[in-house]
Amino acid sequence: MTTDAAEGGRYFAADAEADDELARLRLIEDVFDPQTFRYLDAIGIGEGWRCLEVGAGAGSVVRWLSERVGSAGRVVAADIDPRFIGDLREPNIELRRCDITRDDIEPAYYDLVHCRLLLMHLDDPADVLRRMAAALRPGGWLVAEEPDADMIKSVDPTHPLARGFDPCFRKGMDCLLAAGIMNPYFGSALPARMADLGLEKMGNADFSFVARGGEPWSRWWIQTWQRFADLVIAKGILTESEVADILRAYEDATFAYRAYMVQSVWGCKTTVLPS
Repeated sequence: MTTDAAEGGRYFAADAEADDELARLRLIEDVFDPQTFRYLDAIGIGEGWRCLEVGAGAGSVVRWLSERVGSAGRVVAADIDPRFIGDLREPNIELRRCDITRDDIEPAYYDLVHCRLLLMHLDDPADVLRRMAAALRPGGWLVAEEPDADMIKSVDPTHPLARGFDPCFRKGMDCLLAAGIMNPYFGSALPARMADLGLEKMGNADFSFVARGGEPWSRWWIQTWQRFADLVIAKGILTESEVADILRAYEDATFAYRAYMVQSVWGCKTTVLPS
């Protein structure tokens, strides 16, 4: 969804300090890149492919694609805020400032369109999926990856921090959904929304893991909560003390919790799809 915690119309972390947000984006890459690259490998990306990375973030997927497609290929790194991608010197990469919800994209052009942890922030993810599918040439692949926060909970319900963490975390996520800031559960709907596109050779996989307080992924959650904690408190969903307890759990090495389940779905556009 396009709103943030303070005003409508922008990404929820738009006002975050640049170095801090870059560190948060790189943590996402560290955790999820291995799975993303495995799925992209499986569909056979090779020399000469034309690829569109929507929501390029800090650019790790863009750089990986650049190496795979070679000098005969092309990778478009599209992002509404491309400042975090860094210096891209590869001649086969084009950096493009792009709002995928409204900006024009080349129709029937790309061999691959990929996005990760993007649709959850958009008001109409189904429409954006249709726009990305329309950018595929016949034989091209769409790969989308989105999280489902529904399974996030403490591993040991007897842990002293679990009693507060589990219900308060859920209240925080529900608040973000109700306020139109993001849909942290969108991954559960992604297979059905992808199936609506009429793609073929559909496939999907999910990835999750158990994290502990003090680990890099817990640092990511601390940074993420800092982006919207004031809103949750201002709306009376959680108290300052309850938010502090959540953050304390993320710092406690004895506290273990299930992390995001990220649902990855892919399909091939074997024919020209109706508009």
